[in-house]
Amino acid sequence: MSALMFDKILGCLIAAGVGDAMGAPSEGMCKSEIVEAYGGRIEGFVDGKDNEYSYGNHIGEITDDASQMYEMAKAVADCGGHLTVEAAAAALVTWSESYPKYYPRNAGLTTSKVINALRGGGNPYELGKLGKMVGRGTTNGAAMRVAAAGLCKPGDYELAIENAVNMCRPSHATQHAFSGACAIACGISEALISTATTVSIVKACVYGARRGEEIGLKTARKASGIRVINNIGSAIQAALLSADMVDAEDSIDAVTGSDGSIQSSVAAVLGLFLAADGDIRKTILSCANLGGDSDTNACIAGMLCGAFKGCGTIPEDWIGQFKEANPMIDFESVAARLCAITET
Repeated sequence: MSALMFDKILGCLIAAGVGDAMGAPSEGMCKSEIVEAYGGRIEGFVDGKDNEYSYGNHIGEITDDASQMYEMAKAVADCGGHLTVEAAAAALVTWSESYPKYYPRNAGLTTSKVINALRGGGNPYELGKLGKMVGRGTTNGAAMRVAAAGLCKPGDYELAIENAVNMCRPSHATQHAFSGACAIACGISEALISTATTVSIVKACVYGARRGEEIGLKTARKASGIRVINNIGSAIQAALLSADMVDAEDSIDAVTGSDGSIQSSVAAVLGLFLAADGDIRKTILSCANLGGDSDTNACIAGMLCGAFKGCGTIPEDWIGQFKEANPMIDFESVAARLCAITET
């Protein structure tokens, strides 16, 4: 087993979990409310017990984001790197039955509706196409669980896209969700390559966003709303013109927002990733301090940064506290299984 590849895959998973846990206490807040609640900018794990999205959680504990990502990663490994729609649907149901602390409390609008329908025998190829509710099928849940879609073959964008689309179909079968999920999956796949750069990763994300949208327009429900690729362009421009990370946060938030839509989350994450040159600490902390849907955004950011920089660059104190707060998560085992797939 390649030590470098294992470090990158494990880094992707753990950094995503760390991002989820670090962003949860500031979810739903604006920047000034974060400063008021925590006495300044968030610089590490903080106690979010008074936040309705993370009440009762230990400091450093994950939410629905990383726990769903974990279940999907196990499903990808079980499928030998080629996730099926049926396996993705089963992973969602398994998640709902395995994490009573997070389901139904943390489940998003789209996911909660679909899980109930899947439990009732609903068709996973059709449920994700149902609309008629604002935000259904276009929330960022499509990207928050997508890590393993890009962790099977370094640089194989088409496999990353196949896995991301199949992961989305049971719950988020819209062109926007496919676009955002494929963007992140392709970026992760590119990040596994030893010669990857922040620019090559962002370019891979752009490719994935375009291909995901194309597939969605042909095979999924066409949802209203701005294109993911348009928001990504705005975020990239804002990042390149920013003076520092705080300026990047304000500029990106002004043009993309930081809410729970797939268009907002993916673009904001890519902008902050670029502004931080892929640094895990800087990117995750910026997502946490931006507020909005901060846990999901920081989780997605952690995926990209972790796959790019590796587990060895995550602050040791972060990893220690994260593992202590989340004994039910075994990222090492699933990382080893995914690493083995990359070598087949």
